Amino acid sequence: MEIRRLTTPDLPRVKEILTGHKLPIDDLDAFCLEHFWVAEEKGELIGVAGIEIKGHIGFVRSLAIGEKHQGSGIGKRLYGVVEENAQKNDVLRLYLLTTTAASYFEKLGYEGITRDIAPIPIKNSSQFSALCPESATLMQKSLGTVQGEKVFDSGLYCAESVLAIVAEKYEIESDLIPGIATGLCSGMGRTCGTCGAVTGGVLALNLIHGRKSADDSVENNYEAVQELVSRFTELYGTSNCADLLGCDLNSDSGQSKFADQKLHLRCREFTGMAADIAIKVIENKKKKP
Repeated sequence: MEIRRLTTPDLPRVKEILTGHKLPIDDLDAFCLEHFWVAEEKGELIGVAGIEIKGHIGFVRSLAIGEKHQGSGIGKRLYGVVEENAQKNDVLRLYLLTTTAASYFEKLGYEGITRDIAPIPIKNSSQFSALCPESATLMQKSLGTVQGEKVFDSGLYCAESVLAIVAEKYEIESDLIPGIATGLCSGMGRTCGTCGAVTGGVLALNLIHGRKSADDSVENNYEAVQELVSRFTELYGTSNCADLLGCDLNSDSGQSKFADQKLHLRCREFTGMAADIAIKVIENKKKKP
């Protein structure tokens, strides 16, 4: 069996396979198929998988295998090519929608998240906004080596978590971690300020790129901070806590909304994403001469 990039002549058979699985095909001709692959055996196209790369995130889609070849492991192999390509293209996180295969993707490291948490590029996609039913489960997977959500789940808040994640990854120990980030959580201590995940990321970048003396330049640090804030804002439209959550955490009504609507799940996602971005910024700067 051969796995190769999809070409235009493959589209009729690809659409046939996808239709058989009741997967959307209406937009396949509307965007570049550069990141789509097919599995072929003895001249027969038997499977397909693709990804829409949207900056630093990717939308996995159209993973389907012909009826005669299901259960043979071809889908997993195709998916592996998709994920490998995503990593090569600097993708931080993968997202997908599924109506029937949530358990399958959980085995590949995905977890379900609520649709309101989806980054803007995912919400604006045709699959999310029109082609897939609202009942479809949204799932995500971090391609980073550290799972920021798990640190958040341990009880640390957003800024504390991001700082602790980066410190652990780069083996930086200090009695000031995570406490130095506590007042940055909940939008600067519930003042409707910048999201704690972002400010925690700034502190984390300072661990690596902060000045050691007054004679040092600030440029490297400032560039890293600007990239962190820019990437986060591109994904969620803002870096302000109150705007991201839709409530004022310093008010009784805001606290009630936060609890009733389980908005901590948004904080969990923002924390994981900010940690992924901060680490990617650090690693990319290491590669530069």
